[in-house]
Amino acid sequence: MDFSKLLKTASAFQEARVLLTGVELDLFTLFADKEMDLKQVCDSLNLDMRATQYLLDALAAMELLEKKEGKYRTSPEVTPFLSRQGKECILPMLEHQSHLWHRWSQLTDIIKGKSITTKPIDQMSADQLRAFILGMHVVALRASKPLLQKLGHIPYKRMLDVGGASGTYSEAFIEMNPGLRATIFDLPPVIEIAKERLKNSPYLDRIDFCVGDFYKDSLPTGYDFLWLSAIIHQNSREQNVDLYKKCYTALETGGVIWVRDHVMSADRTSPKQGALFAINMLVGTRGGGTYTFEEIQEDLNHAGFKDVHFKLRGDLMDTVVEAVKS
Repeated sequence: MDFSKLLKTASAFQEARVLLTGVELDLFTLFADKEMDLKQVCDSLNLDMRATQYLLDALAAMELLEKKEGKYRTSPEVTPFLSRQGKECILPMLEHQSHLWHRWSQLTDIIKGKSITTKPIDQMSADQLRAFILGMHVVALRASKPLLQKLGHIPYKRMLDVGGASGTYSEAFIEMNPGLRATIFDLPPVIEIAKERLKNSPYLDRIDFCVGDFYKDSLPTGYDFLWLSAIIHQNSREQNVDLYKKCYTALETGGVIWVRDHVMSADRTSPKQGALFAINMLVGTRGGGTYTFEEIQEDLNHAGFKDVHFKLRGDLMDTVVEAVKS
């Protein structure tokens, strides 16, 4: 391996940190529809003049801002994504990445045995929780339809979306399967975010909401299809077995569960994104990680499920494992 590649990897954090600081200051919204010079920016946001000049010039060098005759504005190419008024705004996801930055900075200490300082989702501030849930929506909105197109039409009638967040996947499943009705199960503040986001959805009359905590509460019953999407990585295997048992009870006989997540090779080194995501869980959860197919199969079997197999394989968080309640 060329040493320059190692140096590039080691310094990759620099552009990420500059971008995230711009996001934290909401600079891209500030400059979305007007030009401002350095003094105007500093006066508007009460910022240090020298530091702000270096930041704005770095953002301009990264082509996220434009600088002309001493004035700055958001580059038109990124305005739809980085302005709060942008039609494809991804700021909630970037705000979530900013929260992750602080968690990842603890990695060396965690490897040495220091306990993590992250907060469970139910202890997040309202702003942190909203950024996290809407950040997940940003990702799911772009990933859900291509994934479901690969999975194809399903014959099921009643779907339970466990930990369904803002309902992005429930909405996509219903759009592609006209005979389907979905229930979103999540924590009280998350359900409120989902209701707000879905209030103008054309599929709202086919979506139900159920408040609960799957760590503590039973799941509603009577479903023939259960969608468990991007959940198991936040849990230990013991927690997953407990959750699978609740999922088993929620399903009618013959019902199926689809588990979407990273699924690792037997030696845990691929896919690469799954190995890195295991680190994300290391710094962000008490017992989470990414799991091999054999581990997922064993845990589903332990909960009573049969015929555990791949429904779809992918290199990102786009692998789906299916199991049946026989």
